[in-house]
Amino acid sequence: LAPLWRSSSVYWMKNSMQGSYLAKAGQFKHGFLYEKSEGIGWYRAASLQVPGLRHGFSTREGGVTTGRKASLNLHWDKDGCEADVLENYRRFARGAGIAYDDMVIVNHAHGANVIQVDRLSRGRGFTQPPLPFCDGLITNDPAVAVVTSHADCGAFFFYDPENRAVGMAHAGWKGTLLKIGLVMAEAMGRAYGTRPENLIAVAGPCICPKCFEVDADLGEEFARAFDPAVMRPGRPGKAYVDLPLCAGLQFLQAGILPEHITLMDACTYEDPERFYSHRRDKGGTGSMAAYMQLQ
Repeated sequence: LAPLWRSSSVYWMKNSMQGSYLAKAGQFKHGFLYEKSEGIGWYRAASLQVPGLRHGFSTREGGVTTGRKASLNLHWDKDGCEADVLENYRRFARGAGIAYDDMVIVNHAHGANVIQVDRLSRGRGFTQPPLPFCDGLITNDPAVAVVTSHADCGAFFFYDPENRAVGMAHAGWKGTLLKIGLVMAEAMGRAYGTRPENLIAVAGPCICPKCFEVDADLGEEFARAFDPAVMRPGRPGKAYVDLPLCAGLQFLQAGILPEHITLMDACTYEDPERFYSHRRDKGGTGSMAAYMQLQ
């Protein structure tokens, strides 16, 4: 379970092709499917609605937690009720159509470590000890369902229909700068022979560019790493960053075709009825979760 790839400086990579990548962004697909199953709301991508694959991004609907973390809180935290979160994950699994015991969840550290998992990893982070620190999981084993947790941070879904493999990543702003999407595509290539031109990539719900305000210096880092178009000025000393566009641009850099890329464009900050938001709720919030499993 050693990380397949580790990066602390990939976002400083110089790229003279930034402009051409931005031009291709006009070919991205946008939007999502919203469905309910077992009382839980799910965000899904049309491009991943294919035979032999299950995927989704949960909402806060359909659980048992109460108060400010009502109702499908999927975050194991010190001030939460472990029994309620456990019940929520059981409901999550039922609604997703997967087995609770098949799930393995990232042990995220806001980095770009990617780990390959299989049936021996089932239950890690649930009924078994957590994985080593990682923000990305890849597998070609239908016996395991890979899971990531989110509360403003992005979810990256990768599907390789040629080699029947999937990858999922938790992409916070640090992981986005470290280009975890690029890292995951390369890891799938080494592990499964995945060719990036065959990958289907989706960036799930996250905080939108109208709501993601950062210090101006950090905004400049994003501009250098991706393209000046991902940043716009904010209040004095501040800037706004377009994390979904950053996701799409790194997918392109990985060699994924623009027509194979979908940005869901659902803002976690702006929709308190469906989403938890770490920034909106000033840290006192729950988490959603995303999953993929081959069938």
